[in-house]
Amino acid sequence: MFKAILPENSELETEKLGFYHWHIKDWKALDTKTHSPVFEINGYPWRILLFPKGNNQKKSVSVYLEVANPKERGIPDDWHTCAQFALAISNPEDPSNYYSNTANHRFSSEEVDWGFTRFYDIEELSQLASTGKGPFLINNGSETVISVFIRVVKDETGVLWHNFVNYDSRKATGYVGIKNQGATCYMNSLLQSLYCTNKFRKAVYEIPTEKDEPTKSVALALQRCFYNLQYSSEPIGTLELTKSFGWDSLDAFMQHDVQEFNRVLQDNLEVKMKGTPADGAISKLFEGKMKSYIKCINVDYESSRVEDYYDIQLNVKGCKNLVDSFDDYITVETLEGDNKYQAEGHGLQDANKGVIFESFPPVLHLQLKRFEYDFMRDTMVKINDRHEFPAEINLDKYCSKADDDGPYDYELHGVLVHSGDISGGHYFALIRPESSDKWFRFDDDRVTPVSKKEVFEENYGDEPLRDAKNLHGLASPPFLNGTARVNSVRMMKKFTNAYMLVYIRKSKLGEILGPVSESDIPVHLKRRLDDEKASIEKRKQDRQDMHLNVKVAVVTDESFQDYQGFNLAVFDDRYLEVSPNVQVFKAPKAEKISAFKQQLVDHYKLEPERFRLWSILYRQNKTVRVDQVLSPADERQTVEKMRESTCVSTQINGFTKLYLEIAEKNQPLTVLRNDQQILFIKYFDVKAQRFRGLGHIFVSSNEKVGSILPTLVERAGLPRSTSIQLFEEVKPTAIDLLKSDITFRKAEIQHGDIVCFQQTLSQKETDEITKNGLIATVPDYYASLYNRACIMFKPKPNTATSSTEEVQLTLDRTANYVTVAKALAAKLNVEASKIRFTASNSITHQPREIIHYKPGTRLEEMMIGLPKPQDYGQIVSFDNINIPVMFYEVMDVDVADLESKRSIVVNIIGPTLRKETKVTALLPRTGSVRQLLDQVVAKGKMEVKDVDKIRLYEAVDGKVTKEFSPDQTVDNVAMDKKAIVYAEPIPKDELEMNQDEDRLIQVVHYHNHPSEFHSIPFRFVAIKGEPFEETKKRLQRRTGLGDMDWKKVKFTVLRNLHAPEPLVTVIDNPAEFELRKARLQEEDALGLDHIDKSSKGRFSSVFEKGIFIRG
Repeated sequence: MFKAILPENSELETEKLGFYHWHIKDWKALDTKTHSPVFEINGYPWRILLFPKGNNQKKSVSVYLEVANPKERGIPDDWHTCAQFALAISNPEDPSNYYSNTANHRFSSEEVDWGFTRFYDIEELSQLASTGKGPFLINNGSETVISVFIRVVKDETGVLWHNFVNYDSRKATGYVGIKNQGATCYMNSLLQSLYCTNKFRKAVYEIPTEKDEPTKSVALALQRCFYNLQYSSEPIGTLELTKSFGWDSLDAFMQHDVQEFNRVLQDNLEVKMKGTPADGAISKLFEGKMKSYIKCINVDYESSRVEDYYDIQLNVKGCKNLVDSFDDYITVETLEGDNKYQAEGHGLQDANKGVIFESFPPVLHLQLKRFEYDFMRDTMVKINDRHEFPAEINLDKYCSKADDDGPYDYELHGVLVHSGDISGGHYFALIRPESSDKWFRFDDDRVTPVSKKEVFEENYGDEPLRDAKNLHGLASPPFLNGTARVNSVRMMKKFTNAYMLVYIRKSKLGEILGPVSESDIPVHLKRRLDDEKASIEKRKQDRQDMHLNVKVAVVTDESFQDYQGFNLAVFDDRYLEVSPNVQVFKAPKAEKISAFKQQLVDHYKLEPERFRLWSILYRQNKTVRVDQVLSPADERQTVEKMRESTCVSTQINGFTKLYLEIAEKNQPLTVLRNDQQILFIKYFDVKAQRFRGLGHIFVSSNEKVGSILPTLVERAGLPRSTSIQLFEEVKPTAIDLLKSDITFRKAEIQHGDIVCFQQTLSQKETDEITKNGLIATVPDYYASLYNRACIMFKPKPNTATSSTEEVQLTLDRTANYVTVAKALAAKLNVEASKIRFTASNSITHQPREIIHYKPGTRLEEMMIGLPKPQDYGQIVSFDNINIPVMFYEVMDVDVADLESKRSIVVNIIGPTLRKETKVTALLPRTGSVRQLLDQVVAKGKMEVKDVDKIRLYEAVDGKVTKEFSPDQTVDNVAMDKKAIVYAEPIPKDELEMNQDEDRLIQVVHYHNHPSEFHSIPFRFVAIKGEPFEETKKRLQRRTGLGDMDWKKVKFTVLRNLHAPEPLVTVIDNPAEFELRKARLQEEDALGLDHIDKSSKGRFSSVFEKGIFIRG
């Protein structure tokens, strides 16, 4: 009966079997919640939990299995046990008359019970059901039996049936995961593999990065990433790393090819390692050598070349396992018959062509070709075929020099898995980080132990149909039946399989996986990260304290001595940041100001009678000013109450703001009269181009403004005879001149106003200062502060710009194009006149339209999404504001010339229609094609120098549309935005053609549909009297297609090429066809019907944008 109710699962090991029957004599007398007696199975106390009238519903009996009071029985808090169980209700007189339901559960202190809220309909307990079951309550509805059958199973990995609530990867495995930024799981899986390759991690730590910035240095960002993986208790982020790559948020939401990402990353690191202790580390770890050869069978001749490789791409399709894939890789091809090899000095010879490995690296990356191009469907597809890989493999038979360095025995230590199809999916890694047999699954932010079956069997790929049992060996859910149940099991497997394997050579295991100790980590890295961690912890503690405490920002005369900005300081109540030198204190919310003053006494070493506090308020014009001396009544207020009156909004829990007035040395505090005001003084030092804060003074309302001039001159350290000008800082956009001959009352001066002064300059002095690019007046200096804007300049992607540096600059928003270019050029060390700007999308930060060169265009007109001036005035750090992006290119010519001349991109193609290079030529709009070709020849380094022997033509949608002679002007070249301009040396057969008998025709490429063209169209000579078989040979040489591809080409004659549907005549009898006799006109063409191998197909939706790493 046990097996009938609870079938055994062959995939799980049973630790203990047990059962218990609860005989209930009086059902009606049961409480609404009741328990069976406790029984023990496998050391745990179990009992049945019963709700005879239902739990949170009234229609069904609720029954659960429960571990009884584990804490009271001395079971540790972190206990768990995994069990499959069945709960059953039966007729006491006939045990074979029962109803049961099964489940499995991980019982723990968080979930001590599990079962069925709707176990059986209450009304049917005493009735015979339509299924023939029941009744289960007999003897007037009083007696029944509830049974439980339990199979305790072994939790091999420690996470069987885990719900992962409050799961701690570090505690469970010793490792932590990596957060997914959007579509970076492919990157996360590779990073974990590289991290667990300990020798690689050590090499990365050896790169000198002490002076680097993490968002601009890939090496430093990767060091920080590895350090955090080593020591963090939480999943780590990679935003800093991807920023160092030069990626934006859109790049992070694009999936890429892991192999390509790995190579680009390692190429970048290899450059950084040169000349450092890590020099050569990557090649020593991952580089092997292979030899490609062609060896003649009948003569002693061999042509070969040895190449380095960092990974091996192996076929999956047609290969059952890894050995088959390696056998397939080194399969020898015999060149014979029409395909004989032209051996130098021996003529055409039968030969064997193949590859053989000369060495394998210590760490072997094997790329399984799961993604392939399907020629029939003209698209990329994923190969989900079953492909087995072993835990160990010997590769001696694939290596020509196997005996030189001991056996090539390898152990599997990493399996990178893709689950999904070509259009998307999910990546994770299965890694064996140590020489022990423990495997872990690194799945973004979670790391879990896994069984060998999960590593191997579950990632081989598609498999034959098998019994429809779910992963726990129990019956499939009732909503899946028949074929649907079988297919659902297969679907789980069908799209999940290994695409990359990491094998480590046995003899190198100790060296590759040796522990990474703290001494391997650069001291500066540890110090920097420890400081950052402490800062984060402090901010975290501050946030936790916010509901108990208030931050009090205290301004002093000393704190604004070097402050460059409006008001006396910036108080950013949103981010709880203040200007440098402003002291911030913490006080309990309920603490009175009078009690808080003791903190100031202790901090500033003050005597109580030598200081007093003033309130700081926001005025109606949104400026922040010192307002009034705190009275005894004010000081009886709490710091929280004071905060409410000193914040810009009651919705923001910002600072309580106070000004601390300290008496001068050996002087008492000034006794304030009703007609006195406190003023704060700033001096604009024209030579230093800076403000100096000179403290405060008290003035009488009836005094004239000029009365304070001597005091100000003295405080600034200027000669007594110095003439000065005074200005009032009313608000950022109002800096008013103060006349010396009026009173402070007439000037409407009040408590807390700010007066700024400078030396009086003559017009000549002013002009000289301005001429040197400096600021001459107080209003202009304030304007420069008000108009400042922070811009991130990035190299425009997919352009051949000479600079790849990202530069963040603070500029004047009113600066013109020329000034902005000069500022950037100074940082890049390039000529300002050659910088061209491109606007960016304010949301995606992707390039938009080019910004045309107009010297007078202001920065604020060039930028989209530039924050307002007042936004900058409210922040302490640029980190707290959106920094707009502008893209730049460093051109070969002055941008001004680009505007007045034509820039034409020309693709130079070789004899086999291969694009050899792309050049940009700049010509006057009235220039000639001959001048254009002269530049193309020079820049493209073409072997043919005679421009009369070079063809310049353009194509649109795969058809030749125009051909240009050297004497034509360029005003008609590339006027169509879709046009591609080509330059090619005119082929020899065309130069030698018989102008009277032969004819120059057009050849186009298409696949299946003659209205959808691809590849490069070209001109071709139709020679009179030439058999088509000979014509085909010339065509093959011209196109450069290999024999295998050429055999698949179909030939057609297309009439009226520019019609929506050209007339097609298939050349189905080549032996009787002569191209010259087809009489092709200018609008006709010879069509080559074949697959476009350059087509991205659907694969572009997955890997559309090539990977780049800049930092």
